[in-house]
Amino acid sequence: MTNPWVQSARLRTLPLALSSVLLGTSLSNLHGPVYWDLFALVVFISVGLQILSNYANDYGDFLKGTDTQAGRKDRMLSANKIRPQQMKQVLIGLSGAIFGLGIFTLMYAYRTYGLSSYAVGILLFFGLLAIAAAVMYTIGKKAYGYSGFGDVSVIVFFGIVPVVGIGVLMGVGPQPSLWLGGIGVGLLSAAVLNINNYRDLNSDKKSGKRTLAVSIGPKATLQYHRFLLIFGFLGLYGSLAYYSYQLLRLGNSSSYIEMLLLFGVFSPSAVFLSRYYSEMRTLKPGERDALNLQLKRVSLTILILCGIHFGLSFYVTSLFR
Repeated sequence: MTNPWVQSARLRTLPLALSSVLLGTSLSNLHGPVYWDLFALVVFISVGLQILSNYANDYGDFLKGTDTQAGRKDRMLSANKIRPQQMKQVLIGLSGAIFGLGIFTLMYAYRTYGLSSYAVGILLFFGLLAIAAAVMYTIGKKAYGYSGFGDVSVIVFFGIVPVVGIGVLMGVGPQPSLWLGGIGVGLLSAAVLNINNYRDLNSDKKSGKRTLAVSIGPKATLQYHRFLLIFGFLGLYGSLAYYSYQLLRLGNSSSYIEMLLLFGVFSPSAVFLSRYYSEMRTLKPGERDALNLQLKRVSLTILILCGIHFGLSFYVTSLFR
């Protein structure tokens, strides 16, 4: 039997945390050297934030009665496998641990790699916001996950902030390619949340949890899902193509051929994302097993896509360094 804490951590969502780290490091590598010690620290912070968000989600939904009303036995608090006080203590401890590791990382980068004090302040500010966003998604009277703002938070804190933040941490700065990649992986991460909200649409509607899926209805949710997948993919492809095109022009290359080849390397992931969308169109809200499988597949495909991006960035830079 799976440990309840492991089950509550929802390991199938962890690829999203790793994806943003891989992408941010990939794009940082295009502009300068990668500091692998910082990379390792950021991996721990990102995974910690994802687990914190999942724990907080369980805790907040339990307190509001959402999971109990829906009869959710896959949630550890509503299944009485974890006590609310235990979860509260873990949330406090994990938040403190993530904050402490974040402070250590910033001070280490400041002393070892000359990160500016201004950059330290900016990253600290957004780090605190990320912790708050993870906790306040479903916890509190004004939990934004109950008001349809969860998608915006995911795009910002699982896309733009980690990708651009890694670039700043590596001493690169907020380059256009980092913004483009951050928006891309943020949109794809929002697609994973959208599958979750589409799955729970009926039960969320009954319990008063007004996710975006509840607000716009199932048909519009599917169209929105297509938008997230298409433009999320284009953001990731464009972030590498933009920089590669500049390099190829500087090298007096034929560029257009290389851009076509670059898209060819990415295209299998696009085919899989398209297939997942077609499959999701055949599913109805509440079909938990099938939609949970979609969650896992899309999360892993995003990780693979960012892994391809990661490998290509080192290949491209090896041609010019």
